[in-house]
Amino acid sequence: MRLFAAFILTFSTLFAFADTVYDDFQMPESVLQGNDGTIYISEIGERDVDGDGKITKIDPQGNRTTLAQGLYDPKGLVLFKDKLFVTDRDVVIEVNTIDGAYGVYAGTMSFPKSPVFLNDIDVDEKGNLFVSDSGDFKSTGFVFKITPAGEVSLVLEDQSDVIKAPNGLLVDGDKLFILDWGGEFFKANLKTNKVKKIAEGFTGGDGIAKNGKTFYLSSWLEGKIYTVDKGKVTVIKDGYEAAADIALSKNKDKLLVPDMKAGTLTIMDIK
Repeated sequence: MRLFAAFILTFSTLFAFADTVYDDFQMPESVLQGNDGTIYISEIGERDVDGDGKITKIDPQGNRTTLAQGLYDPKGLVLFKDKLFVTDRDVVIEVNTIDGAYGVYAGTMSFPKSPVFLNDIDVDEKGNLFVSDSGDFKSTGFVFKITPAGEVSLVLEDQSDVIKAPNGLLVDGDKLFILDWGGEFFKANLKTNKVKKIAEGFTGGDGIAKNGKTFYLSSWLEGKIYTVDKGKVTVIKDGYEAAADIALSKNKDKLLVPDMKAGTLTIMDIK
């Protein structure tokens, strides 16, 4: 943990520096930062080993603790009010951010189709969760919606020939942005179910973040971070071993990038 001495700094001080890298995570898959400055990281541990997955928390003073442990392979993270929702293989877990207590929010049998590989997750302003199932990463994926009442339904089922292995999700009003593992980036209208391809070429597409009109996309297979702005695609960072589910900092001036294979978290300046 050679870099964790830097955690004596507050995050406001920390964020004054670009491309700060922290190590010693066990296959970090997803990351986010809450409004209070706390960073949450899902750690898979060893893939397909039950009970070694966990959620790590780094508070604004730099203290690193385990929020929840004993999970399977936790991946996507999203916050809604004081709850953290996590995809964990074939269920969605709800974690209390205060004490780390957790339970199954949506179990396997709740889904209209048996989940295969629940991956990313996002939430709208009403508390509806949107969850990607990447399936076999070729052509059997789906997107699910989970209401606050716990009702689970399929989203864009009639677009399964277009969206084949959804991974990254970002909901914005009645629009759902989807990054397919195959490398295509889509915008879906949730009211009309119409889907439009925005861009392509992101092989092993993983995470999505958005700041204004600029999208940030990660490629797990390529180890790259892209921006997409008005259709223009630009590589802004490469050299990662497996850039996973990215997120913006609370001030939207940094990009948080977990690298699963390297076991690192990079805080990258995007000003």
